[in-house]
Amino acid sequence: MRVTLKLLFFALIFWMQAHASAKDWVNINAEKPISEKTALVIFNGFGGSKSGCKAQMAFWEDKGMDVLIPDVLLRKSLDDSSAALREFAQEYHLEDYAEVKAICYIAGAYLMHTYVAEWGLPNLSQVIYDRSPTQERAPRAVMDRFPMVGVLALGPVLRDLSNVDWPEPPAAHVLRGLMVENRATSIMRILESEARAMGPLEYNWQKIDPLAADAFHLPLDHDMMYIRWDILGEPCLHFFEHGAFPADLPRERLNDNPFDKSLPIPEVVR
Repeated sequence: MRVTLKLLFFALIFWMQAHASAKDWVNINAEKPISEKTALVIFNGFGGSKSGCKAQMAFWEDKGMDVLIPDVLLRKSLDDSSAALREFAQEYHLEDYAEVKAICYIAGAYLMHTYVAEWGLPNLSQVIYDRSPTQERAPRAVMDRFPMVGVLALGPVLRDLSNVDWPEPPAAHVLRGLMVENRATSIMRILESEARAMGPLEYNWQKIDPLAADAFHLPLDHDMMYIRWDILGEPCLHFFEHGAFPADLPRERLNDNPFDKSLPIPEVVR
């Protein structure tokens, strides 16, 4: 009973965050022709929120790229989400940019892959993925244990994502980097048994994505990955500029148990 109440509390928090972020965030330089510019598209997942979008925009808005954060995920179905992304891409003419770079969270990666597979995006050059061996199991784990709470919190899209076939990533010429979370969220600690029942948790980034160019590990959970751009920003910028993350970042997992809360959380860098 206590666990159910706790999950209902998290459902309420997610619902409030989702509805607080119900708008597209864009920062566009209107002084240059689109054919001479680079667009950075941030494909958020279920953890996207107003505070997360604000943190993302605060870091990226002065880095020389148009920044676009579509609000397209929370719809009646994944098909509706994909249709909303298609409308967004048409509205902002993504295909007309000289170059498109992307940062993808979990559910956002599904939408981006689906879009590229159906419509193409030949000017897509680089993608950084937020990968979480625990959080990627959240849709199925939630629907297995608390399906009504899951749909209440995030709608039918969560149910769709729990059993969908994942589309193939973009073509091999698109340079891919990975940010690997090493901490489970509070929700996934509740659902640890469901997550572990799905099989071993893989933290070797070269097995997570054999075609990735580079990766690094972080002591953050999935919720933190939306707001801790004091930690994420410079490594991502370095990847976009040099095709690799800074050499001093860890390439190996940081702890043996992602469900252990004792892994230190880095202090905020001002």
